[in-house]
Amino acid sequence: MSKFFESETVRNEMQEITELQKELYKVIAQFPQMSDEAKWYHIETVKELLEKQQIMWTRVSLSDDPAAKVMKKNLEKGSKELGFGDADLGTVFKNMKITLNAMQSNLKH
Repeated sequence: MSKFFESETVRNEMQEITELQKELYKVIAQFPQMSDEAKWYHIETVKELLEKQQIMWTRVSLSDDPAAKVMKKNLEKGSKELGFGDADLGTVFKNMKITLNAMQSNLKH
């Protein structure tokens, strides 16, 4: 395992990301039927996940570790496959936050 992924901080953050993803995936199909309040809290969880992913992206981007560089390339490839093209992932995160905030502003909380 690389030094980057041996870091306790990185391992803990990755575990938190995984747990948030599991939590969100369990209820995503129910989103259209949720009350506005439940949707608002669900979006808050998505924003928390997004923040953790952005921090991890920053860590990976700044690392010289070979495994981190591979992860960065894989994330960029995945981003392209999702239709974001060559957009900088920092910009993608920023735009996602704007979209989530707009969604929340349309809910009665």
